[in-house]
Amino acid sequence: MSSTYSYVRSLMQTFCISLSLVILLTPTSGVYAQSSSATFLIRFRPETTPAEQQSVLAALDVMPVRWLSQAGVVQVTQRNPSAVFASSALDAVASSVEYIEADVTVTGQLAPNDAAFTVPSQVYGQKIVEAPRGWDLSIGAETTILAILDSGINPDHPEFAGRVLAGYDFINDDEAPLDDHGHGTHVAGIAAAALNNAQGSAGICPQCTILPVKVLDSGNKGTWGTVAAGIYYAVDHGARVINLSLGATVSSRTLEDAIGYAEAHDVLVVASAGNAASATPYYPAALPYVIAVGATNDSDVHWPLSNTGDHIDLTAPGHRIYSTYYNLEQNAGYTIMSGTSMASPFVTGLVGLLASFNPELTGTQIVDLMTGAADDLGETGKDAVYGYGRINIYRTLVAANGGLEPSAPPTGDKPEEPAPDEQQMLYLPLVNQG
Repeated sequence: MSSTYSYVRSLMQTFCISLSLVILLTPTSGVYAQSSSATFLIRFRPETTPAEQQSVLAALDVMPVRWLSQAGVVQVTQRNPSAVFASSALDAVASSVEYIEADVTVTGQLAPNDAAFTVPSQVYGQKIVEAPRGWDLSIGAETTILAILDSGINPDHPEFAGRVLAGYDFINDDEAPLDDHGHGTHVAGIAAAALNNAQGSAGICPQCTILPVKVLDSGNKGTWGTVAAGIYYAVDHGARVINLSLGATVSSRTLEDAIGYAEAHDVLVVASAGNAASATPYYPAALPYVIAVGATNDSDVHWPLSNTGDHIDLTAPGHRIYSTYYNLEQNAGYTIMSGTSMASPFVTGLVGLLASFNPELTGTQIVDLMTGAADDLGETGKDAVYGYGRINIYRTLVAANGGLEPSAPPTGDKPEEPAPDEQQMLYLPLVNQG
């Protein structure tokens, strides 16, 4: 009891996570207040009753933000962040709560457009991974759902016509996960923009259905509580794969529980490795079940800013990727961004192609196909820079097809270089805590 008491007192008095706006919810009654206080994640013991849970919240003088019922977790905000908790309140927590953790804030940064990062092609990524050849075997199926947990999506973009589900907005707690930043629409386009529609480019799984789940706000910020809520939602709404182009160097038990929920339902989770040119573990990519994706460039070598580490599973193009943009009035709704945020949806799209090609494949089988058919660019076998290698969509689908090849290698000229004013740099969300 004393160790739990000391832990709770230390945690609640040390952590202060700032949110610009928190929408407060009860489990059943919806929005009832707004606050800018510190937020935490509390997991109750399985045997606690609703009355006991409410008693703990009252004793700690906190208000519920959102309930993650699948895990018995509640996201809460303090009414008085500077309060010192009475021993009776801490005793109640010790007997009813498994853990309390800070709801770490995840944020994103825009980087300036810099000519040093330019590359000569809008579709080099698709060509390097041999997507056009792979499309002879599979272009995806509308029954395969790709969940994009990000800043939302512009559902009116013509590249997504007829293939966007309603989704949910966990930032504003409504059913309109609209993109007010740009990151989410760009990521969604890499995974699933339309093929042969006489405009823009094409995503890796151009017939797959998109489930947009908004977990990042207009400043590209969210918290692990928000992300966890999005994971539960995606799993419960039929996603075959979840893309998380976001992260932090600090993990979360609430996040890990949500990832475990996806694993238990055989829903694959793909996450970007981070853009800090670091080997420091970056979450959720560094978690065991998650497919961690690093970035390569147009020369098919490691992108220098992409994180490395033994947890890296695969790499994919992430430097100057041309894709959809939420503002349809800017360059007709397309732009170029860079980061492992862009590499991750290449892998998510490949998962979609495999699941569409053979819906009976398990998550483990899909991962084995992708890693076994990757182009080994680094040291022989798995390494800390490329993982098992840079994905090869054609070879992976051929492997799924029992080794049967449908077509000969394509020929053709390289596409023209995009104009300088069409370029924008966007980097993976980083974490701010304090």
